[in-house]
Amino acid sequence: MKEEKRNKIAAAVTVNVLLLIVILAAVVIYQLVVIARVSSRKAQIISEIERYEALIKSGRDDLEYLQSYRNLRDLAIEYGYIFPDD
Repeated sequence: MKEEKRNKIAAAVTVNVLLLIVILAAVVIYQLVVIARVSSRKAQIISEIERYEALIKSGRDDLEYLQSYRNLRDLAIEYGYIFPDD
């Protein structure tokens, strides 16, 4: 009876250890998938930030031109103003 009980306990321990290993492996795989997804999302966000920074810089350049004397002069010439000194 003792050996049979020992075998049952050993079988139960083995099954529990295998279940634990399977569950831990599933958790590790899930975590790797989440990490990969977060990394790709991070790369997307970084590229979007770079794109918006480029748009901001372009907008600043356009704003500086539109506020400049040269733009005002170009618009005046475009609308037919004649400078008397020219």
